[in-house]
Amino acid sequence: MADWRDDDPEDEWAQRPTPSDEGVRVVGPDPAAPPGPPARSGGSGRFPLPEDATWSAQGAPAPEPRRPAAGGSSRLQHWTDPPTGEVPRSVGGESADDDFESWSSLPGPGRARFRTDSSDWNRDVGDFAEGELAPDDGTMIGALAEDGDEEAWGPPRRRGRGRARPEGHGGYEGAPALDDGADAGDLGIRVITGAIMAVIALIAFALGRPVAVVLVMLVVGVSAFELFEGFRRAGHHPATVMGLLGCIAIVPIAYNEGERAYPMVAVLVITFTLLWYLIEVVHQRPTVNIGLTLLGFCYVGILGGFAGLLLAPNPGGTGLLGGVVICAIGSDVVAYFAGRTLGHTPLLPRVSPHKTIEGLIAGAIAAVVLGAFVGAVLHPWAIKGVGGGLALGFVVAVTAPIGDLVASMLKRDLGVKDFGGLLPGHGGFLDRFDAMLFALPAAYYLALYLFFK
Repeated sequence: MADWRDDDPEDEWAQRPTPSDEGVRVVGPDPAAPPGPPARSGGSGRFPLPEDATWSAQGAPAPEPRRPAAGGSSRLQHWTDPPTGEVPRSVGGESADDDFESWSSLPGPGRARFRTDSSDWNRDVGDFAEGELAPDDGTMIGALAEDGDEEAWGPPRRRGRGRARPEGHGGYEGAPALDDGADAGDLGIRVITGAIMAVIALIAFALGRPVAVVLVMLVVGVSAFELFEGFRRAGHHPATVMGLLGCIAIVPIAYNEGERAYPMVAVLVITFTLLWYLIEVVHQRPTVNIGLTLLGFCYVGILGGFAGLLLAPNPGGTGLLGGVVICAIGSDVVAYFAGRTLGHTPLLPRVSPHKTIEGLIAGAIAAVVLGAFVGAVLHPWAIKGVGGGLALGFVVAVTAPIGDLVASMLKRDLGVKDFGGLLPGHGGFLDRFDAMLFALPAAYYLALYLFFK
């Protein structure tokens, strides 16, 4: 491969075009030119193009800079013209500095700042004080865990390896056999608490319907309070007073007025909840918190209010509700122990990692068997015999697990282990009676079909 030292200079210059072939621009003075005044710095000479008769290597003087007329508009120089040293002004002012005056009213680096922490959004300071842009520091929307959050939604893990204990009463939970003293002690507390609740329920039902209504009001009221408290701990601000009054009032009103109680109480709760935020009793986001208040009322109040409807018939009200309680609680207990000893296949691991299909099946069988027992001995279910009791057991077997899973879903979304802690070994009242919330409406409409059609 040849480089420039191997080329023949004569052949190379022989192939170059003559000045008559094209115009050539020569920078600097020509040594052969006659003496004359020195060319200005930056000047240049030009060979004329072929159509020119003559050409000169004399450096042409630089053109005078173009100055805009006073008060006129400035125009950028052509790229071939020499620089003038002039800065073009921006459009919109008489001078280049006029446009900057419109920006002088904006806060400078000493005043403007980014707001990143909750302390930066102080509702009582600055231009966010009591304004429409005042943020809700405490309100946050709960969200389901992401796919990678195995701690909250992952598959079941064995106890004793850093995993928190299952939530609530743990119906349909699958876990190894008792492996330490803490589990055995917890099981003992759970059994004792369950026995005390059973005795209290038997006494209340034996004393008649009015006492049973009071007991149901207590259970529904405490359950609703636990749910609203769960909302509050998650950062929301529901109208707890409005929701709690609605949940408690609907039970005795349904007991006395029947199904007419539902539209009346619902209208009152909706109206006063909207007014609660309209008059700013709570200075928080109204849309989210109104929705959560009505959710608590519908979930606990409306569903739990069907207990009052079941207690209404005289005689037989305590028997109707007692049959549902026996099937639901018995199914839950059997499912719990079957899940602990036999459970291996997760039911819905993303909702409740410890509930198993084996526990679900065992609980459903227990509900049907207990339903047959109720149909044989408990009035008024005994009027229809074992067939009516089997229908009740089947309804409870389907609806009770749904109520249990819905409660687990809400707890997962709110990030709480239990809704409460009033019942040792079980959590709260809502953790204990969540399965019955879906069983009560189904049993009521079954009773209407069997006894009141």
